[in-house]
Amino acid sequence: DREWEFFFDPVELRYARFQVDEYLADSVAINHIEIANKDNIFIPTEVDVSTLAENSTLEIAGGDIVLASYTDETSVATKGGSRLLTQKLQATYNDARVVPIGFDFARNAGGGVAQTRKELLRVDPGDRVTFEVVDYDMDQTDQRDTVPVGIWLNGKKWMNMKATETEEYSGVFRVEVETSKVEEVDKLQIKAGDSIYCRYADLQNTFPGHSVEREGVVFANEPTDGLVRIIATRRTQPPADSEASPQPVYLPRLEGLEGPVGVDYFVPLTVEVIDPDAAKDSLSKVKVLINSGTTNAVEVTCVLATQFGDFSAVDEGQANPALRMGRFVGQVALQLGGEGSPMKLPRTLGSGGGLLGRVRPVEDEGHQAGNDLLDTVLNVNGKSIMTASYQDTVRPEGIEQELSDQARLRTSGNLAITNEGYDESVELLHVGEKLFVMVSDPDLDISDERDAATAIIQSQSGEKETVKLSETLSHSGIFTGSFELKAREKPTPANFSEIDKEIECFFGDQLTAIYSDESTDTEEGIVDHSIELPVAIGTDGIVSAFSKIFGNQQLAVQTQFHIAESYFELFKNNLKLERKDESQKALKAGRRILKEIMVDYPDPRYLPRIAYLSGQFSQELEDWNAAANSYALIVRQYPNHTLAADAQYKLAQCYEESNDFDRALEEYVTLAATYPKSPLIPNVMIRINEYFYQRENYVVAAKVAEKFMDRFGDHEFAPKMCFRWGQCHYKAEKYTDAGGVFDFFAKKFPDDGLTAQSLFWAGESYRGAKSVSFAFRRYNRCRWDFPESEAAKYARGRLALPEMLAQFESEANSIDNDN
Repeated sequence: DREWEFFFDPVELRYARFQVDEYLADSVAINHIEIANKDNIFIPTEVDVSTLAENSTLEIAGGDIVLASYTDETSVATKGGSRLLTQKLQATYNDARVVPIGFDFARNAGGGVAQTRKELLRVDPGDRVTFEVVDYDMDQTDQRDTVPVGIWLNGKKWMNMKATETEEYSGVFRVEVETSKVEEVDKLQIKAGDSIYCRYADLQNTFPGHSVEREGVVFANEPTDGLVRIIATRRTQPPADSEASPQPVYLPRLEGLEGPVGVDYFVPLTVEVIDPDAAKDSLSKVKVLINSGTTNAVEVTCVLATQFGDFSAVDEGQANPALRMGRFVGQVALQLGGEGSPMKLPRTLGSGGGLLGRVRPVEDEGHQAGNDLLDTVLNVNGKSIMTASYQDTVRPEGIEQELSDQARLRTSGNLAITNEGYDESVELLHVGEKLFVMVSDPDLDISDERDAATAIIQSQSGEKETVKLSETLSHSGIFTGSFELKAREKPTPANFSEIDKEIECFFGDQLTAIYSDESTDTEEGIVDHSIELPVAIGTDGIVSAFSKIFGNQQLAVQTQFHIAESYFELFKNNLKLERKDESQKALKAGRRILKEIMVDYPDPRYLPRIAYLSGQFSQELEDWNAAANSYALIVRQYPNHTLAADAQYKLAQCYEESNDFDRALEEYVTLAATYPKSPLIPNVMIRINEYFYQRENYVVAAKVAEKFMDRFGDHEFAPKMCFRWGQCHYKAEKYTDAGGVFDFFAKKFPDDGLTAQSLFWAGESYRGAKSVSFAFRRYNRCRWDFPESEAAKYARGRLALPEMLAQFESEANSIDNDN
């Protein structure tokens, strides 16, 4: 009958191929093929394939490439010709995934409850486990769909369940599993070490024709031994001709290494905790106490992280390796300091950025990290032994144990021969001038006093002296010294005097400065830093009109400051008169005097006044960044100086002038909080009020103005602030409050130039509050008491309004009835 039938066991197929391996005659002719089972015919399809190209539906299958094309008849790219534009899209399926998750709930400032999603890995008996199946292919209806999942415990199926779509069209399905320590109905009984699996058959995926079993796993938490360590750090120095900055390096712990590890002062102190039983979910945290001996202690909240560690052996496909490993990392910035040094420093540009975890002082129990303008630091010095302590509360033996690790500073020092300002290196020395040597090494700061560093100065001609460099501040880690270069053809070594401070050399000599860094982060141990510079043959002569030698240093410094201030005033006046050449001469002369003070009298107590004058010069030149740096030096390093409050105010001014209003507000608020009794506080409150008023935050602006009137009601700007107070209430549409403030103004300042306007605006406010009678009386008083004012003209216009005329008639009738 010319029909063949083939039967075989059922098999799941994506496509079928019919192949004839052998035939007689010239060709094979096949008229019709059917593929079917007992109930359905699959081939041929119900729809005629030949008609599919003619309908309005694009039929696609997995793996197809959909090509869309458009002919741009006129294109610039082809100079007016046509151009064919195409775009491709591949039709495919989604690979499903199963993720165990949990939720944290926190109440926000508005009273609402915020939900935070987290990845779950370890649970305790009694916890609820939520498995999330993400499979966009299974969003098949307009309703919330469901997919079947299987829950397995230690390789044995516990129950078949259905995961329900979170919402319509989301493609995300969730199922919840309740756990228990004892046997309970519909609850999964677990114990420490158990593994809970959620398995889902992904029928449609990127492996055509095959269903893939997807699974997510959660472990029943079991006690583990914790580990805490401080990660050793150092910095790699860039090549000498490179402008790149030194890069931090985080070192692995060497086996068998005993004693404190070395950490670089310029790299944040980094502590690592490995404790799998504490890592239950992706939001888990642990707390580590870091104590630096006699200085201070901070509590670091460590978060799950893979930074600063070697994870090369971890499978790239493994999700959240830090959670699997139970690895927590926290960081704290280091600051040179002692017992009385502040633990919180004002936040500056770039400070605290990128640090892992949160830091708070141990004694500050109520501190909320991140809600203020201060950064918490760990005060250390060259002798400090930093101890990181972690309380491992859950251990296999059941006994709580404190784990600890130690570190100390190991920082590579730096040697430089500079100009008199210690800000630029020099390449040539001159006999008769001074040699300025600077060593930067935080390890040498070992006390609350100004410590000292030792350097060796030697020359080719035979000079060799050991000199002492003094620390610039009590905790700066920077040591400087200046020495007179005395002409001597045959120097005598080891004859250095701390009184004369002279280094003997001669024209054409070679001078070498050597600093031995005994505490460094290199493997070699002691490292000698050296700089060799030539001494010029000959020197420049200087002619001075006259000079004055003071017997009293204080008088000499004060005189120099007065001269610098005089040049500053001369500079300002010439600048106003647009005398550019004269102003530049005064500027250079003033700055020269300041440098002479720093060189001749290198006492730190003069630095605030020098920085203040330098800031004033920069501020007049509108170099806001340089001015801000000068003022910031005073408020950061000399907060108790008499110029500190004024410097804080001018620092805020610089940010305001540079249009960084948010930063300016921070500095104004800092001034008000740090120096509450400063006479500049009224000006600060005026600027803060102006800040919020310009940003149309009238409620806050009104509160600032109200506090100003409470504290400074007799200030010269009190009338303007009082009037602004009323304006803020009016613009915030608090018309009754605005009317009361304007009435208060008229009563407190009856002779002020704004009194007429305050009466008019009081009327406007009461009219806005629908209090016509109150408004009528204020308009009337305005035109009676100040008939010639501009406000009176507007008041007369308002009195002509229908409601005001009605009020006039009402009051007139009331007077007639009384008579």
